[in-house]
Amino acid sequence: MAEAVVPVEVVAAVLLADGHVLLCRRSPNVAYPLQWEFPGGKVEPGESPEEALCRELAEELGIHATVGQELWQTEYAYPDGRHFLLRFFSVTHWEGTPTPRVGVDKLAWVLPTAVGMYPILEGDREFAIVLPWLLQPESYDADAIFMRIALLEAQRAYTQGEVPVGAVIVRQGRIIARGRNAVEHGRDATLHAEIVAIRQASAAIGRRLEECTLYVTLEPCPMCAGAIVWARIPRVVYGAPDLRAGACGTLYNIVQDERLNHRCSLRSGVLAEESAHLLRSFFRQLREEDRAVDP
Repeated sequence: MAEAVVPVEVVAAVLLADGHVLLCRRSPNVAYPLQWEFPGGKVEPGESPEEALCRELAEELGIHATVGQELWQTEYAYPDGRHFLLRFFSVTHWEGTPTPRVGVDKLAWVLPTAVGMYPILEGDREFAIVLPWLLQPESYDADAIFMRIALLEAQRAYTQGEVPVGAVIVRQGRIIARGRNAVEHGRDATLHAEIVAIRQASAAIGRRLEECTLYVTLEPCPMCAGAIVWARIPRVVYGAPDLRAGACGTLYNIVQDERLNHRCSLRSGVLAEESAHLLRSFFRQLREEDRAVDP
């Protein structure tokens, strides 16, 4: 069995001023050039995350900051093999004026809702989705926020040539597992997004996923619905219905079958059109590629 990859710990700052957050554009001569990101960097041996962030902000922006609460954690593995654990912290107080220095060539103060409009680093995209909700939770539908992150996983599956289905599992307002379809790359018919996420969550907190909500962009099939029941997931939110294999109300309703010893609540149709559009685009592209090979 391959050894698990230990991610590099990275800290990032959410500098807030007058309702705007600060983004930095990476210099042309560093990795991932000209991509936008939240300021920060790697935690060095012997440093706490807060110490590392203070050092990075001094080096990159020339400011002396007071680091506040941790807002979010996520992991992302880039295609070049670099794997990062990203930790985002609030910073509301600092001394000095942020100025581009080491590794940074441009700054921008933007509304939290506009962060995703910038060509930001792929690893920061999840946080860009949740940031407006974290700052003003009463103004957003949390189910739509987490479904949008499941859609992000589906988009990543698309780029890998997989049927674009994504899933996340949320417990107490935090994502504990992320999954995307990996049937082709894994050469395993069971590697649906839900199964990948359930396995990851079970490894983290145990096989009973109580107090959790599963978000998935496509209605679970019978296999995944069975796994949901066995994992004791109490709530499922899905996007598009699956007219050919849906097992959460369309063809079957396994997760609410009274003959089984566990049932869960359902919410359907969250960002359904976006989920369906992604699937249609994927299969349209497949058909076009098939016609190009065999006209």
